[in-house]
Amino acid sequence: MGKIYERRLEQPTPTISVGQAMLNKLRENSDDVLIIDGHNGNRMTNKELLEKSVKFANFLQRYGIKIGDRISIASENRIDWLVPACATFYIGAILAPYNPLYTEHEFQHILNIAKPRIILVSRRTERLIAKIVPNLSWKIELIELDDQPFATNIRTLTDILNNEQAIDFLGYKATDIGDSSQHPAVILCSSGTTGLPKGVTLSHKNLLAFISKIKQPEYMNIRRRDRFLMLLPFFHGYAMSTLLICVYTGCIVVTMSAFEPKLFLDLIQEHKFTHLPLVPPILTFLAKHPLVDKYDFRSVRELICGAAPLAKDIAAAVKARIGVKYIRNGYGMTELSIVSNLSAREDEDDSSENLITGISLPGFLGKVVDLETQETLDAGQVGEICYKGEQLMMGYWNNSEATRQTIDHDGWLHTGDVGYFDDKGRLRVVDRIKELIKYKGYQVSPSEIETVLLSHPAVKDAAVTGRPDERNGEIPMAFVVRQPGATITIQDIQDLIKQKLSPQKWLRGGVQFVDAIPKNPSGKILRRELRAMIAKL
Repeated sequence: MGKIYERRLEQPTPTISVGQAMLNKLRENSDDVLIIDGHNGNRMTNKELLEKSVKFANFLQRYGIKIGDRISIASENRIDWLVPACATFYIGAILAPYNPLYTEHEFQHILNIAKPRIILVSRRTERLIAKIVPNLSWKIELIELDDQPFATNIRTLTDILNNEQAIDFLGYKATDIGDSSQHPAVILCSSGTTGLPKGVTLSHKNLLAFISKIKQPEYMNIRRRDRFLMLLPFFHGYAMSTLLICVYTGCIVVTMSAFEPKLFLDLIQEHKFTHLPLVPPILTFLAKHPLVDKYDFRSVRELICGAAPLAKDIAAAVKARIGVKYIRNGYGMTELSIVSNLSAREDEDDSSENLITGISLPGFLGKVVDLETQETLDAGQVGEICYKGEQLMMGYWNNSEATRQTIDHDGWLHTGDVGYFDDKGRLRVVDRIKELIKYKGYQVSPSEIETVLLSHPAVKDAAVTGRPDERNGEIPMAFVVRQPGATITIQDIQDLIKQKLSPQKWLRGGVQFVDAIPKNPSGKILRRELRAMIAKL
């Protein structure tokens, strides 16, 4: 019998809804500034967010939004993003945020998962989504977050809030959702372990379990009025949960909608951030860009890195260069309510290329199973990493088959990652059996790109895998078999993907024409062989 690693809960997870938790904290910290737009300096206090979100919640209920209905936001980072998000939580509806860079092809797929009744758009996404909506099988209302919509028939958030009556903000209560472990709070896009993006359904309890633990001194040690720079895209679980943590703990958030090197550094200097939640490519920038030497990072207590493996030499270079004492490396996945492991402050280790990811958060059971026999393994033995516990997702929205393939009959979630627990119970991730490509912290599904490639009449067969890239982690690369006599070029293939898919899925790793795609007898692509082919290029 192998070893199961258990972290018992030190204190019970709150049983209220996310909506009620946010209301309580917004009232508690009402006069404090909550969020600042790093691009223009606009700001919103907790009180302003409370008033706007309660007004919008009332509007949604009058519109006919009920418990369990889905509300989506398809927008870049902005200070009013939290208005519809909080309102959705208050009334027991379900938030389904989307990547504003999705193409028409991607939005058509993803909208059909959650089937939202209302989508909040920005000028960046309005026209594309307005084009898709009439062809869907259910009615969707668009609401524009910017004050000047392109279409005259689209209401703006500002107009809606201006037309709402004054409300008793102090006495307002969130809708009773019953058992918080059984009621969905969010549907987040993830590729899971294989295939097209799926809707990861997290309950109110899932989110509050994570938020209430990660702020503790042993983990991120978040204190009231700490300051966070939020460059991570809000639709992503890592960013959305960090936003909620900041509301929950009374912090200040400065947001950026895109990475601009000088502005990023100027904001660090101006706002003296205590926490920088980042992804590996930004650490590479901090390690190597000449501008960085001109800036003072002494306010930063901790730099948190997640969403992709962090190379140890990059972490060491950043520490030495900017003088930040702690770089914490997180491991998790959307399906585990964002983070399951976070490295300890004093974790030092010289045995692998990537930083270790520490012991599990309380409330998790962890184990490693043999890839062939599924037997539970002992410390130091390499296999598939599996988890169960209160942060385990409810499942994939309306996709019981995908849920069954990920969570076994004993309730263990199979991560698709390969690794081991060391003799101190710390997790080491060494590889992954899942197919996902990690580009700048984005999860890119090879099969989604392959589906587009195979739609071209001149492509007989195709396979996509990640090509190692120091700056971005991995970049997608395609191996293509042409139809006999076809004249399709590498440029044609690159252009096809750029037309159909968003930038993180572009074939930055190149295109290689081959005679055949390596496959096993059942037709499954042998991605290890593709990676071996890349290594020889």
